[in-house]
Amino acid sequence: MKKSPNILMIVAALLLLVLFVAPLWRITLEAPQYPEGITMYIWINQITGDSEYTLQNINILNHYVGMKYIEPDTIPELKYFPYVVGVMALLGLLAAWAPSKVRLGWAVLLLLLGALGLYDFYLWEYDYGHNLSDTAPIKVPGMVYQPPLIGSKMLLNFKAISYPHWGGLAMFASLVLGFASLWTDRAAKSLSSFGLTRVTKAAAGLALLLFSCSKEPQPISYGDDVCHYCKMTAVDARFGAEWVSVKGKKYKFDAVECLLAYLQNMDNSLTYSTWVTPFDSPKSLIDSKTSIYLISKEIPSPMGMYLTAFENHISAQASQRKYGGKLYNWDELQKHFVKLEINI
Repeated sequence: MKKSPNILMIVAALLLLVLFVAPLWRITLEAPQYPEGITMYIWINQITGDSEYTLQNINILNHYVGMKYIEPDTIPELKYFPYVVGVMALLGLLAAWAPSKVRLGWAVLLLLLGALGLYDFYLWEYDYGHNLSDTAPIKVPGMVYQPPLIGSKMLLNFKAISYPHWGGLAMFASLVLGFASLWTDRAAKSLSSFGLTRVTKAAAGLALLLFSCSKEPQPISYGDDVCHYCKMTAVDARFGAEWVSVKGKKYKFDAVECLLAYLQNMDNSLTYSTWVTPFDSPKSLIDSKTSIYLISKEIPSPMGMYLTAFENHISAQASQRKYGGKLYNWDELQKHFVKLEINI
């Protein structure tokens, strides 16, 4: 039992080496023209695909919508990440025979590096999805092409799916085992002498701060969350919306109408992103700027504007043919809302 902490720490350090033989992340694009999907694998030192032509195909798609080519040789992180992982693995092995305080420091450092890595990945996705060429052959007003950090998202007729792969899971397991080695130490009772409890709480608080400041939207809890504007409980999972500030603060709304009303009195510089729930995909959230909106008297919405959101033109036009009404993009909808006299 006495050697358990050492063994756990050794395994934690060795698990990081999986990053050299397995991808950290994977992003899959599914579409009618790619029925089996095309998958891009992100490693700590390279970007590959499920075939030798994956990157070429993705770059062709990127060209049509104005996105930059993905060129692994120009991404600096792929050059220094292997050294970071190698050093952390070596430090983990050395920490296996060190006092618990050292093992705690290693685990906290790995947690911070993982959080920073996720944030860097998000910024990379944001840059590729938002900084579009003005000379793109295909232009959709207000459309951006940032894949989700984790989960799935519709980008035109493509479904982008993003999740950790074996390397990412191994890194998470390494982090868990690093902290677990502390609790199996027989000397845990005496660790309070150097303030392990205070340090652990500080590390947990820092981790919570890092993730709570995330600018990704939070799922709306229908039946529990209260609309920030009208103060009514959000109950219909087909109509929710969300506002995210530049500092990561999130406000939830029971309908797009309430979000629009809230934005009328908001300083645009405070808005980081706005999200809406597509009518045909309840409980999910998509970027309001890329959505298409239908106002039809045949589809009542919670606040009486008869307004529904859709992921793309195809689904919106299908509902328009069925229910009638008029379609709007995000900019058109905001201008239309200003002209209306609706008492929300």
